Amino acid sequence: MSLWMRKSVLSRRVTVAMLRGAAVVSLLVVLCASTGCIGRRPVNPAATQPVTAVDPATGEVDYWLAQPASAEVSGGDFQKLWDTSEAVARQYLFNIDLRDCRRGLLKTEATVSKQFFEFWRKDAGTAKDVRENSLGGIRRTVYFQFTRNADASYTVAPKVVVERESRVDPKYRTEIEEATVYWYALRRDTALELKLAAALERKLKSSGG
Repeated sequence: MSLWMRKSVLSRRVTVAMLRGAAVVSLLVVLCASTGCIGRRPVNPAATQPVTAVDPATGEVDYWLAQPASAEVSGGDFQKLWDTSEAVARQYLFNIDLRDCRRGLLKTEATVSKQFFEFWRKDAGTAKDVRENSLGGIRRTVYFQFTRNADASYTVAPKVVVERESRVDPKYRTEIEEATVYWYALRRDTALELKLAAALERKLKSSGG
């Protein structure tokens, strides 16, 4: 076969391949136009919402305090249970902010949480929490809620509310008269609650409570 014939055959093969490729592309375009490029699968609503689209109620401390306790400790002596709760709070480096015996509420100061280099602190429930604390403003407040039982004994439930710091963008600060830095509740630290309850039980047992 001559060189000219070989080139002619090769040219025809290339042309046929190009036509086939164009036909496949055209078919895909038609399919996408008729069914949508993501098909008819339902879209996750969370993927279409801004990050600030959250239920305002969950940003309030009271919302999380109203949720069930993750751990409880009981005792027959109210004062001993109260004093032991204070001792455990100090053991975890929390300072007491409120003592309200009538309401059965012992509250610590909101404390900026442990950073990765603060190895001596233990006010974060898990290693993941420590990483989160190190990336932004996170604080924790411990609420010891006391209730009187039907048998005249008492129960205390430690609840830890985690809050995140938020700052208003500087370009909007001249238009806002309110505080430009605020905190909103994220969740409860159930891991730390369990640790506090365990520490309470140990102290009560060691003191004969």
